[in-house]
Amino acid sequence: MIYINMKRIIFCIMAMWVCYATAQDFNKIQMCNKIYSEDILSMKMEKDNIHFALPVIQLRSNEKLTLRFDDKSDNFKYLRYTFIHCTYNWEPTQGLNKNEYMGMFEDMEIRDFQTSINTLQFYTSYTITFPNEDMNITKSGNYILYVYDEDTEAPILTHRFCVSEDLVKLSLSTARANDISKRMTHQQLSLTINHDNMRLLSPAKYLKTVITQNGRYDNAITLTQPTNMLGASIIYNRPDEILFEGGAEFRIFNIRTLYTTLEHVLRHDKIAGINYTHLYLDQSCVYLPYQSEYDINGCYFVTSDDGDSIYGADYTEVHFYLNADKPQDMDFYVYGELTDWELLPEAKMEYNSYKKVWETSLYLKSGYYNYTYLAKPQSKPACTYFYTEGSHWETQNRYNAFVYYQGDNLGYDRLIGTTEIESNPKTK
Repeated sequence: MIYINMKRIIFCIMAMWVCYATAQDFNKIQMCNKIYSEDILSMKMEKDNIHFALPVIQLRSNEKLTLRFDDKSDNFKYLRYTFIHCTYNWEPTQGLNKNEYMGMFEDMEIRDFQTSINTLQFYTSYTITFPNEDMNITKSGNYILYVYDEDTEAPILTHRFCVSEDLVKLSLSTARANDISKRMTHQQLSLTINHDNMRLLSPAKYLKTVITQNGRYDNAITLTQPTNMLGASIIYNRPDEILFEGGAEFRIFNIRTLYTTLEHVLRHDKIAGINYTHLYLDQSCVYLPYQSEYDINGCYFVTSDDGDSIYGADYTEVHFYLNADKPQDMDFYVYGELTDWELLPEAKMEYNSYKKVWETSLYLKSGYYNYTYLAKPQSKPACTYFYTEGSHWETQNRYNAFVYYQGDNLGYDRLIGTTEIESNPKTK
């Protein structure tokens, strides 16, 4: 009995220390997809090993998410991870303790790792698959997976994911914009929420719905006031309320081998033990008509024809070149899952006056990639396709709706339903 009580006391002390340490780290991290160490590469989260699925799982289901990332340093690190519950707009949920949304342990060491095999760039590949028997989740909502160094407590990375409950039914649809001036360039959405199986208290007050396009959050739209509420149906269909630039299909390059050139690759070089890949010059598509291409909505997957396993996939410095006119108040970025759906400093393009093109480079693992170019106004958070890719209503885009509810004195944003559709889906 004494032994058991001592174990409980020690466990409680450790749990309180972990909660304190993690809380102290909130001011060191951001609630987004972000890498904090220059040694970390290729952060990617997948659902049940499905390459292109968003990281969304159902609460109390058998669905799993897997985060993989590489550490290129020669020093082995003891890494730990934990979960942080967030509000609908990705702020830490106040007043919700870890033991209220996590079962078993509140943080855990990363036990699954493997070093690279016969690669120029040595790396250690780490894998986290969750929920698991040690790290379980008991509440729905937005979450951050936070990885940190056990020895130094320094942040390593953060990555967003969502845990949903299938309590309401969503119907999301797309159409051309009603506004004549945007009819050729934008896509308009409407949403109906059916809550036959759930009582919702004051939806106009407690319901928040977020619509995203291709995993982006810079242009996400948050709905708070329904257009109509008819019986058990909540409808959002005001003209031009849920309106997105159509953009263009994503560009593609293929570096599954670093010995021969595949799609959109000009050449590979190997200099002083480092791989370099130069892509063909990209042209601005602003004034071109819509071009139908098959893409994977901005995602990528790691694969290699050069090694015997995935741990034989090597790294290369990929150089991007864009020929485009840039307004004074805009910045150009390479963008997609290859940049963790964020505007990375290294993805910002600089003008090369000698070559007369915009250029940048990213250190990437061999595989198959989608990417696009975004123009970022220096005074606004949302980016635009209008100065790089053009915008067309015909473009195939992936749209996701997330419905959050905080009624009934919940104290947190409960994710009660999600759905996904594609605009203008293509068939092969």
